[in-house]
Formats: sequence, C-alpha cells, structure tokens
Amino acid sequence: MKSPKASSWRDLFVGFVVVVGLWRTAYGAEKNTTAVVNVGVVLDLSNWAGKMSLSCINMALSDFNVSHPQLNATIVLHVVDSEDDLVLTANRASELIQKSDVKAMLGPQGSFQARYIIQLAEKSEVPIISFLPSAALGFSYLKSPYFFRVPYNHSSQFHAISDIVNSFGWKQVVTVYQDDQFGKSTVTDLIQALQIHNVHTDIHGIDPAASERQIREVIEILSMKDTSVFVVHMVPSLASRVFTMADELGLMSKGYAWIITDATTNGLNSMSISTLSSMQGVLGVKNYVPRTTELDEFILRWRRKFLQENPDIDDPRLDVYGLWAYDATWALAMAVERSERAVGTDPNGRKIMEALSKIRFKGVSGGEFGLVEGQPESPNLQIVNVIGEGEISTVGYWNAEFNENGKLRPIIWPGYSVQAPRGWGSFNPRKRLRIAVPFNKVFKPSVLKVPNILGYCMDIFTAAVNEIPHFPRYEFVPCRPSSYDSLIMEVYRGRFDGAVGDITILAKRSTFVDFTSPFTEPGNAVVVRARHDSLNHAWLFLKPLTWDLWITSFCFFVFMGFVVWILEHKNSEDFRSGPLSQQMGTSLWFSFSIMVFAQRETLRSNLARFVIAIWFFVVFVLTQSYTASLTSWLTVQQLQPVTDINQILKNNWIVGYQKGSYVYDTLKLLGIKKLVPYASTEELHDLFLKGGRNGGIDASIDEIPYMKLLDAGYPGFYTMGNSQYNGGGFGFAFRQGSSLVDDISKEVLKVVQSDKINKINEKWFGKNISFQSGSSDDGSEASSSSLDLSYFSSLFLITASVSIFALTLYFFRYFIRNQTFKLYLSNSDSATVWRRIKAAAPSLIFIMKDHDSREARVGVEQPLAAEPVAEASLRTDIQLHSPPRV
Repeated sequence: MKSPKASSWRDLFVGFVVVVGLWRTAYGAEKNTTAVVNVGVVLDLSNWAGKMSLSCINMALSDFNVSHPQLNATIVLHVVDSEDDLVLTANRASELIQKSDVKAMLGPQGSFQARYIIQLAEKSEVPIISFLPSAALGFSYLKSPYFFRVPYNHSSQFHAISDIVNSFGWKQVVTVYQDDQFGKSTVTDLIQALQIHNVHTDIHGIDPAASERQIREVIEILSMKDTSVFVVHMVPSLASRVFTMADELGLMSKGYAWIITDATTNGLNSMSISTLSSMQGVLGVKNYVPRTTELDEFILRWRRKFLQENPDIDDPRLDVYGLWAYDATWALAMAVERSERAVGTDPNGRKIMEALSKIRFKGVSGGEFGLVEGQPESPNLQIVNVIGEGEISTVGYWNAEFNENGKLRPIIWPGYSVQAPRGWGSFNPRKRLRIAVPFNKVFKPSVLKVPNILGYCMDIFTAAVNEIPHFPRYEFVPCRPSSYDSLIMEVYRGRFDGAVGDITILAKRSTFVDFTSPFTEPGNAVVVRARHDSLNHAWLFLKPLTWDLWITSFCFFVFMGFVVWILEHKNSEDFRSGPLSQQMGTSLWFSFSIMVFAQRETLRSNLARFVIAIWFFVVFVLTQSYTASLTSWLTVQQLQPVTDINQILKNNWIVGYQKGSYVYDTLKLLGIKKLVPYASTEELHDLFLKGGRNGGIDASIDEIPYMKLLDAGYPGFYTMGNSQYNGGGFGFAFRQGSSLVDDISKEVLKVVQSDKINKINEKWFGKNISFQSGSSDDGSEASSSSLDLSYFSSLFLITASVSIFALTLYFFRYFIRNQTFKLYLSNSDSATVWRRIKAAAPSLIFIMKDHDSREARVGVEQPLAAEPVAEASLRTDIQLHSPPRV
C-alpha cells in the first residue's frame, strides 16, 4: 500500500506536465493565428480573363507553399466577383479592407474600378497589384506608392508601332480606339509616337457597348479614307466585333494594313477560329515571352487544373495576362515572407509595400520579374502576324535599345498578299480621290467636262501616276478659286484630296499641305517687248568700238602710211613712182590693207619692216577684238531690252501680273506700285501692244512656264530676263501626311528627267521656244559694252614710239651720209644751226627727191664732175631761201 505522501507528489508532477502541455498548446495556437495574412482578389469572374487570372493566382499560391514549407505566414485569399459593376466593386473592395482586414489586393480588371480601389487602399496603406495597362489609369494614380502595375508602360508598344509604320514608309494612318477611359487616355500618346516619324493620324472611337449598326457605320467611314493603314487599340471582345465587320465590308482584302496593340494581341489565344480568320493579315505587338521547358510544363499543369475547375470550356489557352497573374501572386507571397521575417510579427501593408519594391525572381512571363518604382522594367516586344485559321507567326522583335523592325520576316498581309501595302486608300470602288484642278485661262483646257480636262500640268500628273502600280482611282474636279492660297486651304480642310495645276511651291503653303517634287524650273521672269529698231541695226557695226578708238585707229593708219612712205620711197619703186599724190595713196593703201593681210608692195628697208611688224601685231589685236565685240553685240541685240527689278523701279514702269498669283504680294513688297492684272495670254499681249503710256504695261513679271506659253503664242515678240527672286516651281498639292506624295514625287522626277517631258513641252509650247535668258549665269545683267581707247593705249604708244624712233634713225643716217647738208651745217655764218635747219626745211623733201633722182641718172661713174655742179646748185638754193642778214 502506497503512502499518501508519495501519491501527492505523483499527482503534483502529473498536474505540472498537464499545465505545461496546455501552455505549449495555447502558445502554438496563438502563434499560428497571428501568421495568417489576408489578401483580397477582385476580378470579373464572368469573362475569360477573370477565370484565367483566378486560376493562375491559386496555382501560384499553391506552388509557393509547396516550395516554401517553412513559411511562417499563411496567405488566405478573399475572392470577390466585381461582375463588371463599378458600385458593386467599390462596396466589396471596401468590405475586404474594413471587415476582412486584407493586407494586400490583386486586381481589379476595370479602369474605373481600379481608380476607386487605389484611392481607398492608399488611405488604408494596402498595396494593390494590378494587371491593367498604364493607359487605363491616370498619371497621378500611377505615382501612388501603394500601386504596383505588372504590365509594362504602354508608350513602349506605341513606339514599336511607330517604327513599324515608318519602316514601310506610311505617312498617314487611322487609329481606331475604344471610346472609353482606356482608349481616350491612349490616343494622345499614340499620336505623339507617330509624329516622331512625321506620320499624320486620324482618330475614330468605338464605344464598347456599340451595336452592330454603329460599328458598321464607323467601318464604312474608314473605307472612305485615303489611307489603308489602321491601328486598333481595344480589348479583344470589342476588337473581334470590329474585325468581323471590317471583313464583311471588304477592308480585310489586299492593299490594307492593320496593326493591333497588346490589348488585343495578348488576347488572340482566347479568340475563336472564325474571329481569327477575319483578322487574317493583321500585325500585332505584345510582350515577348521566351518559350522554355519550364513554361511548357507550367502550361500543361495549368490546362489540367483549369479543365477540372471549368469543364464547360473545351480548349483553354493561356495568355500573358495569366502569366502576369501568376508572377504577381508569387511576388506578393515573397513580399509577405520577407516582411514577416524582418519584423518578427504579423506583416502589415506598409511592410509588404516596401518588400514588393525589392522583389526579384525569374518569372514564368519571361526573364527577370521585378517592379521598379511600381512598374516593370523596359520590355522586349514581339511582333506577330495572324496568318489565318488560328495560326499566329512571329515576324520580329523590338525593344527600346535595339529595334529589329528593319529585319522583319516575310509577312502575309490581308488577302494573303506578300506585297506590303503602299498605304493608299480608295480600294473601295465607291471611293475616288477628288483632285481639284484650278481652271485657268492661261492653261486653258479644251472643254470643261471632267473626263476631258486637259492641260500641261494634267499631262505631267497623268504621266507620273500611270507608272505607279495599283494607283487609287481619281477624278479631276474643276474649280475657280479666288486665289491659289484659298485652293490650298480647301485641300487642307479636306474638301479635296489633292490639287493638280499651276500651283507654286511656297513655304507658307507647305505648312498646310504636302507638295510633290517640282516639275517646272523654279523662278520668275521679267518679260518686255523685243526691240525692232532697223536704224539701230544698220549702224550696229560701229558699236564694238568707241568713237575715240575709231578716230585713233584711223589716224594711226594714216600715220603708218606716211612712215612707210618716208622709209621706203628711196629704196622701193612702188612708193616712188608717179606724182606725190599717187605715192601717198600707195602708202595709205598699204597701211589699210594690212587689216586683211592683202598688201602687194614689197618692203626693202629694214626699218620699215621693223615698224610694220609691230603694226601687224597691233592690227591683228584690233581686228580680233572687233570681231569678238561685234559677235557679242549681235547676240545682245537679240536679248535687248534686258531689264530687272532695279531697272523697273528706276524707270517707274507699269508692270503686269496674273490674277490670283502670289507674285502680286511679292511685287508689292519690292516696292512696285503700278500694277495691272491680266487673266490670259491674249490679254497680256494686248496690254503690251498698248504700252505703259496708253493704258497698257511696260513689263510683266510671272513664272517662267507662263512666259514660255506667251512666247509660244507670239514668237519673237518678247524678251525674257531672270528676276532677282524665285519661287519653288510648280508642284502637286496633297493633304498633309498623304502616302501618295512620296510615290508621285519619284515618278515626277522620272518624267522630268526623261524624254517624256520634251514631248509634253512640245505639245503645249511648240517645238522652238524663242526666249533666251536675259541674264548671265551669275545673275548679272546681259549687256555688251564698247571697247574704248584705254584697252589699246599701250599698243598705240608702243607703235608710235617705234615709228618715231625709226624715222629719227632714218633721218640721222641720211643727214650723216649727205655731204651737202654737212657743208650747210658747217657754214660759218653768224646764224645758229637750228635757224639754218629751220630755214632749209621747206626744201628738204625736194632736195632728197632731187638728189635721189640725180643719183639714179648719173650713177657712180662721174662723181667728181658732178660735185661742183651740186655745190653750186646748193649754194644758189641757199641764197634764194636764206633769211636776210641782220
């Protein structure tokens, strides 16, 4: 029998063990209770995206718990169905925060729902992870520290689309967007991205709740556009309706191009085969998810799980939104774990928010998953092509650092075409391009009926567009604008698709329309009547030389004849035979015949030969200069009268200008006050015939093609000179951003540089254009000045010096050899030597001639017998002519 004392100790020990066990149980239960973290999930479970996202969220949480068995916190999901109702979503989200005490939230899917929940969660310090694109929210919401967005910034895909458009050379597109907050907040950013490449954009919105009739009306409007490139930004449910209607109306045929944003591209896998068939040829941009073994295994596991939960869905296809939901849930679970470890107590919303900003891991959506300042890092984008029958092919990739749009793989465009669309519209047979044609009497068409409008500009336009394959159908619409500027504004406002005519390319006009390359030479011309002065023509041969040069040349011809006679009359019979008048005539003939190198006389004196050699060179220079100057004068005579703006202002001339031309404003700015308008070449010709003094004009300033037409009608009547200001030439005008401009410009250049332009010019201007430019290449006035004496003064001076030197030498030699002259100079008479020479000068020529004659008669046989006679004769002569003694 046991003692009572031992029994009491045993009972005490058992009680102690029980108490310790109870305490440990209570402590463990308390600890497990505080580790529960409530997370709210707000999704629209009535649609495919909501069901897929919830399935991926549950799968992510389950996978995380399996891979982290030692997790000290348990995440409990509180799922609410928003039913796509704003009020219901707001109430249920508020209950989650207030009653369920959620520490974080996943969702929602609607933009308005997200805005309200973000405001509510920020006040309660509850972080929210959303799958919505940033376009669905305002900038202020994106800056909230408690908002985390899994999709990348929408501007990245817009820049990718802009690069795609630019790579194909499209300059005009139409953006079709979802007409709600999601779409409206996108359009501006898309337009800005396209404007980087100077792409013009028209926008058309479609309400998500639009009926089939309303969608048809919008598509019909699109079919009438002059572009065939469309960018679609809307959710898959609305996009499927739009493309089905577009296919019915023929806008998914050859020649069209459609580009969809990620809002639609990410949902392609969820669309039916019939919808994808209607989208054949569409290009799409979406987030790039690398295909890996892990991803394939994940998709298989997800399909099995999803089919178990949703047996009514036959062929579920996982898209990027599901992958984002999986990665977002995994990131949230990691943040909860880290925040619990950091504080050692229940994690709160602030700690979870701080932990989310530092999370990095390899996600199933591709690459490293992380949220930098509440959003993912710069994405890699994938460009896909809808082939048809549910087949989707990758044709390229894009990211902000490296753009591969220039290396896109072959694309199957709508209508199964492999040729990239040119971007032109009007493929609908009901649509024609309306091309305005200003009716101008200067370029007068034969008739006014639309099919038969003719003209120089129309011929060039037709020649250009005929070389462009698949050019849209068009019609010429004649019009009479008050001015060409008003015609440009009509094109700008959209009344016409373009304008073809004599439209000058000006800087101020290019701000409203796009011009093609010019097809005429740029510039304006000053035109005056050509001179027909027969009297002036008759004496034109005197113009090359000035009067002083003519007189000097004549005097030198006479002087050179005299010099030759002096130097040659003793030695040459040609210059000594006959009376003195005949000798002088022979000398002058010899001097003048040098001009044509036809002299017959032979020179025997070396001095004469030396003088004539110099004179030969002078005459050669004179004749060549005269010939060149005369040629210049004959050319200038055809260009006269040459004039420019300065001469018009100086002479205060009356100037004509074409009605409606920009030239009027230019002439006003130049200071020309007397201006007279004209409307046709006939009227212009009549004004010239009247003249400025009789109510007409003295000159006309207009563009060169008009002046050529004037000359074609009245050849030889007018002279043209370039003015000092220029326009840009004639060009065709189209609406800004029109894709037609580049192609037409290329073909216009080909026409202008080929023989086609010569045939067109010959058709409208005739074979021979008698106009010659009144200006030289450098813009100086075309004129020719006469040659004056200053050009040849040095030659005449040299000739005179040589001639005088030769005469001096000749007389010196003669006097030295003549003995009788020596005796006279040596006479001891009191008269000075100079006075004796001066007194003997009148008989000097006679003495020389007589001496020469006697030398010829007597010869050298009787020199001694002749001396006394000669001396006596000389003395007798001196006595007769000497002055009286003083």
